[in-house]
Amino acid sequence: MEQIFRRSDYNPIITVEDLPVAATAVLNPGAIEHDGDVVLLLRVESNDGMSSVYVARSKNGVTDWEINRHPLIHRGDEPWHYESWGCEDPRVVYMSDMQAYYITYTAYSPSGAAVGLARTTDFEHIERIGLIFSPNNKDAVLFPQKFEGRYAAMHRPDAGGLENIWIAFSPDLVYWGEPHAVLLEGSGPSWDTEKVGSGPPPIMTSEGWLLIYHGAKYYAGSLVYRAGAVLLDRERPNRVRAKLPYSIFSSRESYETTGLVPNTVFPTGLLLRGDELWMYYGAADYCVCLATVKLHTLLNLFT
Repeated sequence: MEQIFRRSDYNPIITVEDLPVAATAVLNPGAIEHDGDVVLLLRVESNDGMSSVYVARSKNGVTDWEINRHPLIHRGDEPWHYESWGCEDPRVVYMSDMQAYYITYTAYSPSGAAVGLARTTDFEHIERIGLIFSPNNKDAVLFPQKFEGRYAAMHRPDAGGLENIWIAFSPDLVYWGEPHAVLLEGSGPSWDTEKVGSGPPPIMTSEGWLLIYHGAKYYAGSLVYRAGAVLLDRERPNRVRAKLPYSIFSSRESYETTGLVPNTVFPTGLLLRGDELWMYYGAADYCVCLATVKLHTLLNLFT
């Protein structure tokens, strides 16, 4: 089943050699379409080990990336001291009621890893809203619509070593409540037994919300990250309608098996382009890659 995705012939589509700044790694991009371009929000780890978020644009979503020299979300900006160690792993959605793009990201500081939220209308200027989940918490994604007048976000708190996917609701994108555990770590020797976390923001399909997530398992003392998929209820996204028991995407190519964190595929961007899903992911915590699959091919795995 892990062969359903087709990797781009141009992989890796972005590496540190493509960046206009010196860096150790470029990884885990948020993805959206804007003004006729595919826009990637790149996590760029500079040579001091700390990350900021940069914007890349491409007409075809594969090649000829134009990457801004200056970060969209720069770590360490005053007074955002909860980002002093980095702004990491952005995900992005368009909120039609707000006519703006909302970006969730990991805000990293000596206080731990928290979830930050920012908004933009042009990917040139940013307005930080602030922290929406306190440490330790990561992998937050927004749903691109309201549910009974409330926004919804999935996130991954660390509950004393338990790292499950939770959901929360908000009337205003600032204050969050009504928590529900949505997806638990796997059990025994399953592929996602150590931790799970949301990948890209969920996409609405004929079968409900499609969530691609990452799971991790230890092999010989090292974590191996793969991707899986679940379907969430259309009206009540805290309810899992169906979950595939196996991973659907894992490290295979050299750029995925060798890098700063070997054997890691980490999807964070997902576009539905016609009848095809374009999945952007970080490979080995070092570079950015693309894999595609027909939507019906993936949905048919649930039947």
